[in-house]
Amino acid sequence: MSKHIVVVGGGPAGYVAALHATSLGARATLIEADSLGGTCLNRGCIPTKTLVAACSLLEGIRSAAGFGIDIQGGVSARWPAMLANATRVVGGMKQGVRALLSQRGVELVSGHARLHGERTVHVDGHGSVHGDFVLLCTGSRPVRPKAFPFDGRTVCTSDDLLQWDSLPASIAIVGDGVIACEFAFILNTLGVAVTIVGASERPAAMLDLDISAVLGREMRKKGIRFLGGAPVEQIVAAGDGVEVRRGGGDTVKAERALVCVGRSPNTEGLQLEAAGLAVGHRGEIFVDPFMQTCAAGIYAAGDVTGRVTLAHAASAQARLAVEHMLGHAPAPIDDALIPTAVFTAPEIGCVGLTEQAARAAGIEVRTGSFDTRGLGKAQAMGALAGLTKVVADADSGRVLGVHIIGAHASDMVHEAVAAMQYGASVDDLVATIRAHPTLSEGLSEAAEDVFGQATHKPIARPRGERHALAA
Repeated sequence: MSKHIVVVGGGPAGYVAALHATSLGARATLIEADSLGGTCLNRGCIPTKTLVAACSLLEGIRSAAGFGIDIQGGVSARWPAMLANATRVVGGMKQGVRALLSQRGVELVSGHARLHGERTVHVDGHGSVHGDFVLLCTGSRPVRPKAFPFDGRTVCTSDDLLQWDSLPASIAIVGDGVIACEFAFILNTLGVAVTIVGASERPAAMLDLDISAVLGREMRKKGIRFLGGAPVEQIVAAGDGVEVRRGGGDTVKAERALVCVGRSPNTEGLQLEAAGLAVGHRGEIFVDPFMQTCAAGIYAAGDVTGRVTLAHAASAQARLAVEHMLGHAPAPIDDALIPTAVFTAPEIGCVGLTEQAARAAGIEVRTGSFDTRGLGKAQAMGALAGLTKVVADADSGRVLGVHIIGAHASDMVHEAVAAMQYGASVDDLVATIRAHPTLSEGLSEAAEDVFGQATHKPIARPRGERHALAA
């Protein structure tokens, strides 16, 4: 008899797990309390990237004269129509996911779930579902500090923004991470006066310093104001808008405030402690390298584990968990080799260690970089802003990180991901012939810049052998 896997949560971890389970011969029940597709499909990745695409098109039209193209009349963005297009895209993708689940024979149950006994899940309105294994994939939600007066419009989170019927004249974005930066560029393109108010000294401080510097420069060029170095202590209503008050007494006034200060695991109501699961101070579920919790037969994947809050990481973790449940021998995921894509303007793609993280870990490194404006393709496109940076072990030349900011960076980074998964050296990157003229040539140039004419030790390994970055 085939194994039965009960999956709680229908986001990019949950529905991928259910589909993968059936492809491996198991029976799957998928329980979702809200909307199929989770945050990624409904309120995150897909609708926001639809807005990014619209903004990119708008910027392209505005710059058409530079390419010898005359456009008669004015060009403007219609926010309700942009949201309607995003809703259309989301709806189509949700239909596709639902159809796949149906085709694969996945049982879909709608309702709130909680652990109830050994490998048993109780679903409100449906009773209990027992499985050979349970996989928790309940995702995360925006952090909502209790000191801030959230009302969904004047003071809101990223979830609320997609429900607005109109845009404000000005906005203060509280937070300086990836989500904050993405919305800053979207709203700026649409004519909103944007001020980012963050605790860090630079935007997206988790990125490599040189990449963050280019990002900050592009913000300034577009008129996005960045105020870093002091946390926000209070948000208060002021006339027709808000006042955002920082430590040190600084105040930023705006029509609305968008709070982007992180995400919190969705674990409330799951009765984790009663099931014997260990959780962290934020409610995240502790798991081992194979996504097992400390309770027999119960696994967790995705944002709810607090490991890597990225949709593609959640899907990979879910597949790993299912394979481990069913007796396969999957290799643990090296979190350092999970790429990050940031859809600012220009966009960012990076993988591996930053120069700062490598040095902090005591690794002697050498770096190479190349300014995107030196590429013929970038000149032809008029997409000059950007940088490609390679971080390598100073002794062996092994690639430890690749960081790209510029047009199509989120797509180009995957060449580096594949190379690093197989232990590539700087020499390997240099020896790889890339088509001309392309933006990918920036990786060749940055790799050549690491050592120049200096000699270093090649990495001795059988061709095609895979190495984990942490090895």
